[in-house]
Amino acid sequence: MAAKKNSSSKPLLTLDAVMGEGGVLSNLVEGYSPRQAQLEMAQEVVDLIAAQETLLAEAGTGTGKTFAYLVPALLSGKKVIVSTATKTLQEQLVQKDLPMLFGACQIKGKPHLLKGRDNYVCPQRLEITETVEQHSKDDWKKLALIRSWVEDSTTSGDRAELADVPESDPIWRKTCARLEFCQAAECSSDLGCFYPQQKQQAQDAQVLVVNHHLFCADIALREQGFGELLPQADIYIFDEAHQLPDIAAQFLGFSLSRIQLEELVRDIGQAQKADAPESQSIVDQAQQFSEQIKLLNETLGKWEKRWTWEQLEQQVAFQNQLKRVIQSLTQLTDSLKQLTERGKQIASVHKRSKDFLEQLNDWRSESAENKIRWVESSMGRFRLHLTPLNVSGPFSRQRDALGGAWLFTSATLSVRNNFDYFAKRLGLLDARTAHWVSPFDYPQQAVVYHPIGLPEPKDPRYIKICLRAAWPLLKASDGRAFLLFTSHRALQEAREILSEHWYGTLLVQGDQPKSVLLQRFREVQSPILLGTSSFWEGVDVKGEALKFVLIDRIPFAPPDDPIVKAREEYLKEKGLNGFVHFQLPEAVIAMKQGAGRLIRDTQDRGVLMLCDPRLSSKGYGKTISDSLPAFKWVYRSEDALPFLE
Repeated sequence: MAAKKNSSSKPLLTLDAVMGEGGVLSNLVEGYSPRQAQLEMAQEVVDLIAAQETLLAEAGTGTGKTFAYLVPALLSGKKVIVSTATKTLQEQLVQKDLPMLFGACQIKGKPHLLKGRDNYVCPQRLEITETVEQHSKDDWKKLALIRSWVEDSTTSGDRAELADVPESDPIWRKTCARLEFCQAAECSSDLGCFYPQQKQQAQDAQVLVVNHHLFCADIALREQGFGELLPQADIYIFDEAHQLPDIAAQFLGFSLSRIQLEELVRDIGQAQKADAPESQSIVDQAQQFSEQIKLLNETLGKWEKRWTWEQLEQQVAFQNQLKRVIQSLTQLTDSLKQLTERGKQIASVHKRSKDFLEQLNDWRSESAENKIRWVESSMGRFRLHLTPLNVSGPFSRQRDALGGAWLFTSATLSVRNNFDYFAKRLGLLDARTAHWVSPFDYPQQAVVYHPIGLPEPKDPRYIKICLRAAWPLLKASDGRAFLLFTSHRALQEAREILSEHWYGTLLVQGDQPKSVLLQRFREVQSPILLGTSSFWEGVDVKGEALKFVLIDRIPFAPPDDPIVKAREEYLKEKGLNGFVHFQLPEAVIAMKQGAGRLIRDTQDRGVLMLCDPRLSSKGYGKTISDSLPAFKWVYRSEDALPFLE
């Protein structure tokens, strides 16, 4: 059953009164005017909510899809969960769009943003970390910052308020609201804990904003019958929905890393000092377990690699050492069990040890048809993965169980306006579909420059030749360019070449945080930004700051990737072609995202350079080009230059 209607708000306005000509938004938002596609999409959402059905909606850049789904959802007066893929969109919704729309729709209250529990501080763990452990001078400073923030500043406990302590910092990991500790401590908001307060506010809010990771974690818990993380709602909206299937696969499987296992060893040492100081043997066992983890890593070699289970089955040393790791963790878990009555910290590390042991045993013995076991490793780390190849069953089961209206929207859900690929991945073949093209005048605002005569991407000179072809355009645009690559190797090769020749500022993914790079891109002289996958989407640079986007090749997944191989084999067993039914649709959606970086506003102009000769030499190239915005294609640099003036 769906959630109960929110009776605290009694919306009186119609859709037209808010979004139509002369409506509330026309007076509230500078430059707002009704857009036909936006109004059509909003009416579709009204109908969707009334019918409690599922809709897949592709809305091109500039359609105004955010208002198109938020206004009808708010006017319905029903409980809404909005899930996004990126922090940028979350912040835009919670800090800007929703507060304004609550007023426009005459609705009391405010939206609530709920994050995963590791984003919130745990006052009890903070106190334990301050009193039990020895710390460096730098760590004591961070602890003092957290303590001062907890006592004097925060009402939410959300780490985002604390810019000086990164989420990945070991000190934050020791003070955040980890699940296994909270279970052992039987936490509640009565104890001053922040996370239970956040969950209660999420329960009470008419509009709850989350990310896909938290929503999929909730789906996984419900699927396992272990409760839930999120309240039930009447309307579920997924923006940036094209990312949802891959994120769901992460949570409906699991991964376990060397870092997690060694963090357990460190926490056992801390728990022993606090709760069972006389039990030194438990620390000795933990150190023996740590040594077995190190030896397991050594069996995988020094080089960065992804292993399939079939490859690992032939690695006798790995198989034998994995048995020793499991044996060592079994003994450690049994010993911790004897001490769980001593205190919360021992109970917490026992719970985590038991969970890791179950995961290791599952990973070693898993033989389900729909799941793949694989490992990524390097000299100092490894991560074991168990990944479902198809999440349509569990996702559609939970959709049916939760009920209500479900909207999945993005600028990139379809391949040649066909939604089957996305729908099949999440079990949504019964959904209605709708498509609205971008209001931008693509033929007048930009061109695709596709140079003739480039070598095949496997040619060792490929990146150098692509940059040579791009050089006249880079100079004409004075930089102001994104160069997007499908691999880090290609990016580094481009960096080496351009660092010798480019007269302006070269910005490279990984050198600084993404937000800093984008801010610098807008401010410095003659910028060129080199990026891989994380810059292909969710990046919005409007106006004269960005004039030129280059994509080095069609973004096909590496054929030797364990998941790619397994998915292709899985499809082959079902009589389907892995390239047609998996590789090509994935490449089309990624290509649409990359191409979407260029034109972000009605006044933007520029050039999209697509280098890969397979776009014109292979039959599947037309499937990709037909799915891109309706740019005119040119094949000589001089024909592209006018769009850079």
